Amino acid sequence: MRGLENVFRSWLLATGIYYGTALGFPHRGLVFGIHRGINYGVKDLMRTIEAHDANKAQCVSLAYNGLAFVSFGVASEPELARKGSYGAGMQYTPSDVKSIVEFWDGARGHTGSWAEAYPEIVTCANMFWMPPGSSWADRLAAEPGTGQLNPLSPKTYQVVQNVIRDLVSLFPDTFYHAGHDEIVPGCWKADPTVQDFLSKGGTLSQLLEIFVNATNPIITSLNRTSVYWEDVLLDATIKVDPTSLPKASTILQTWNNGPNNTKLIVAAGYRTIVSSSDFYYLDCGHGDFVGNDSRYDRQIGDEPGQPFNYQGGSGGSWCGPYKTWQRVYDYDITYGLSEKEAELVVGGEVALWSEQADPAVMDGRDLAEGVGDGGDDVVGGTGMRVGRRGMRRRRIG
Repeated sequence: MRGLENVFRSWLLATGIYYGTALGFPHRGLVFGIHRGINYGVKDLMRTIEAHDANKAQCVSLAYNGLAFVSFGVASEPELARKGSYGAGMQYTPSDVKSIVEFWDGARGHTGSWAEAYPEIVTCANMFWMPPGSSWADRLAAEPGTGQLNPLSPKTYQVVQNVIRDLVSLFPDTFYHAGHDEIVPGCWKADPTVQDFLSKGGTLSQLLEIFVNATNPIITSLNRTSVYWEDVLLDATIKVDPTSLPKASTILQTWNNGPNNTKLIVAAGYRTIVSSSDFYYLDCGHGDFVGNDSRYDRQIGDEPGQPFNYQGGSGGSWCGPYKTWQRVYDYDITYGLSEKEAELVVGGEVALWSEQADPAVMDGRDLAEGVGDGGDDVVGGTGMRVGRRGMRRRRIG
């Protein structure tokens, strides 16, 4: 198909124009956060795969972690989806996944819905995410839908091993995304067994290391490279010692602090997939969905010194403003890196977290070409490509 696509792209080129097909990065993808909203239909995913393949994207990922509900039915642990999803029609069956994979030949901190099937392996399940009168530091989750796997429960590893094995059997990829973003201290601290562990001198970072050291060998035994969110190494509060993350079999995915965190990861010797929220988060700039915020009611101006709805404000979106196609396209994911460090950048993924998204807004933007050509090194390059982008849209529909 991609060979035909090259011919298709070249068909209307004027005489004397050079057309190259070499790609700057091997990993060019889009990740859908199916764990945070209504499922995207199989047909919706297939049309997106087809569009991305036409634009030389290499990967469409489904981010699943059971934050609010379980959307994947896995054979060895059917209760996770039966009890944890919003309904039988709102989950992907193994046959659904098989059909998606054939069409185009993540266990982390967010695991609240697993408690519906196995309450003994989840801490702070079914609690209000932000206790009344508490500060952000005392939250139990980053957003509604509480629950984290308990590393001190032996049952945890039985269930996780079953889930990993089933998911690996469904996907032929060489990567397995193990998650580990946004681990919230308050959720673990709410559990009596964790409280006892901490009272005896243990730390939350040690708790995370227990989990990583127990689950990473499961992944590598299945001949998969482990992919973790950057938090596992860079979080200010809960992180593991690098000895728990073998560089040869580990990739870290960035999402915070733009090029700075990319630099920290590759400088430490790890390969990375870049998903910086400052550039690649497609859900940014659409306000907030959590609770009632009276700041939206301001009719004339914001509170002095507190921009919100007007100039300089975020409009309630933590990662605002909205990421335009120009912003996505012009991100140089090797910015500030030495030539040697740049070799550790596997590629990039744009992300559409789905608290406020559905099939009507799921189409990706211009990532594939951006990471395919190795980044934009031409001043004003975005403007030069507007015409080509319009022509491309007309040709592929």
